[in-house]
Amino acid sequence: MDSNIYEIVGLIRDIAFIICFSLICIFLFLTIKKINRLLESLTRHSQNVENITDTIAGKFSGRIGLFSGILKLFSLVGGFSRKKHRKGDN
Repeated sequence: MDSNIYEIVGLIRDIAFIICFSLICIFLFLTIKKINRLLESLTRHSQNVENITDTIAGKFSGRIGLFSGILKLFSLVGGFSRKKHRKGDN
């Protein structure tokens, strides 16, 4: 009689293990599928942003070139003034 109870408990444990394992596999599959969709969406959006910025940069390349030159000049001047006031210098 005792061995019969142990066999029943073992059988129930095995069935519960198989059910839990299959549910975990299904959950992982669905999660990976959603993550894949999200990554595909992010890839599409980044390509759209890249196309938009290329279009804008192409239209305003002359003006932006002048603007970036002015910014580089200011950063160069600003860089020299920061180097004079470093920590530890007198």
